[in-house]
Amino acid sequence: MRKKKSFNWFALALFAVIAYFSTVLVSQQVHLTNVNESQRIADKRLEQAKATNEKLRKELAELQDIENIERLAREDLGMTKQGEMPYQSTRP
Repeated sequence: MRKKKSFNWFALALFAVIAYFSTVLVSQQVHLTNVNESQRIADKRLEQAKATNEKLRKELAELQDIENIERLAREDLGMTKQGEMPYQSTRP
């Protein structure tokens, strides 16, 4: 006599468990990839902010020097000292 094949519940349960853990693993990998990308973008923004900060610190140091202030006043604002004649170039 032939044995009737019954439905294998163990195989179904094993497949479901493997499918569940595979899904969890893939979703975690996707999440980690997103976190790494966000970290890379944040690091890039931080480096840009540090560069801007350093540039502004140098500019601040230059603006605290009286000779630099006088030079900027002469070049940018066209100011002169008492008794000096302003010079304007005909070139743009």
